[in-house]
Amino acid sequence: PRRLSDWVIAPMHFNGFAGLPTTKGECVKSPEFSCFGHRWRLLIYPGGDNDSNNGRVAQRLLNETEKCIYVEFKFIIKHPNGSGLDFCRGDDGEISKFTPKSSEAVGVAGPCHGFDNFALRSTLLDYLVDGAMIVEVHMR
Repeated sequence: PRRLSDWVIAPMHFNGFAGLPTTKGECVKSPEFSCFGHRWRLLIYPGGDNDSNNGRVAQRLLNETEKCIYVEFKFIIKHPNGSGLDFCRGDDGEISKFTPKSSEAVGVAGPCHGFDNFALRSTLLDYLVDGAMIVEVHMR
């Protein structure tokens, strides 16, 4: 089997994270970024998405392009002083099928993939850097 490429890392900053709305299902979008010829956004739900457990933040990666792509991805939030553990989700080697932006999700394929229960919001508040939550989106 051929070796997967190295990770491409896109850091996304959510300034004033503690003050973002915590209403369930309310989304905050990152600026658009490019990777592998596609446009992407990171979506965070500071109060969780509709299927999230109470107190949990949801995060999703959204394909903003009208083409399908298969991508392995993970989200990492570095410990702010470097002495604690980094927070990581998606480090399971799974490759996700991101369908075109305008498509509906069918089974496990869809334009958006992520985690309903990414982390406890109270935990993430300890990872802020000057009030910002910095999420590294790793893709390959």
